[in-house]
Amino acid sequence: MKIGFSLGRCIRDIYNALIDINDVAFIITATNVHDRDQLDNVILMYTAEPEYLLNCDYQQCLAIAHQLWDSNRLLQPRRQGLRRHAQPENSIWVDMFPTQLSENQSVKTAWDHYRFMLHMTENIDNEALETFK
Repeated sequence: MKIGFSLGRCIRDIYNALIDINDVAFIITATNVHDRDQLDNVILMYTAEPEYLLNCDYQQCLAIAHQLWDSNRLLQPRRQGLRRHAQPENSIWVDMFPTQLSENQSVKTAWDHYRFMLHMTENIDNEALETFK
């Protein structure tokens, strides 16, 4: 799963099949969009931007944007009056979990413990969880 940091660049990567939309957990955007009409206008504006969606098909980009919007995978801190996060320059994507394992034994152990706990909590039904709270 991936977290994205640029609406235009992330849609471009999905459009160009560099990233599978099903691998996107969410995208943190600098936008302040309140509805699909505003989103459509942003995507149209991005199709004129060389760093974003220039030379990409507007309708296909719009379909990607709508899928992300409808599945609540666009996080917009500005809508809550928050400042946008700082990110490394030119950073577009980050993996939610490591895709290359470290050679450091402490990191390997921590990752194994995290995966074990994730497995345990995913396999406990809600009623059992309520019992142990």
